Amino acid sequence: MYILRLVNMDKLNIDRAIEFLNNLCNEARWREIKNFASSRIKRLERLRSSKCPVLYIGSTRNLRNRCRDLAGKRHTVFLALLALLVAGAEIDYGYKIVTSEREASDLEQELKEKYRRLHSTYPPLVEK
Repeated sequence: MYILRLVNMDKLNIDRAIEFLNNLCNEARWREIKNFASSRIKRLERLRSSKCPVLYIGSTRNLRNRCRDLAGKRHTVFLALLALLVAGAEIDYGYKIVTSEREASDLEQELKEKYRRLHSTYPPLVEK
C-alpha cells in the first residue's frame, strides 16, 4: 500500500495546475478526453481547501508497476499529478510492504477512513 503527498504544499500554485488542465480541455477535440480532464480539475480544486499534504492513498500488488502507471496515463490520477508537476509541485510517496493483497486492501480502506474522519472528506485525488 502507498501514499502520495505534496512536499511543498505552501509553494504550490494550484491555479497554474488547473490552468494546465483547462488548456488541455480547450485544445482537445475528443469529447471523452475533455470530460476526463474536466473531472480531474474537480479533484485539483479540492486542494484549495486542503491543509493536509496527502493526495492519494492506494494499494497495489507491484509498486514498481504502479509507479509506472502513475507516470504514464494508465492511472486515474495521472493528469492531476502531471498538472501538479507542471505547476511546480514536489510529490513524494511512502509505502508499507504487507504480506497479502487482502492486508493491503484492508490497510488502504482503514487509512482512507481515518483520513475521512479527521478531514471530513477523502484525500483530494481519491474519488469516492
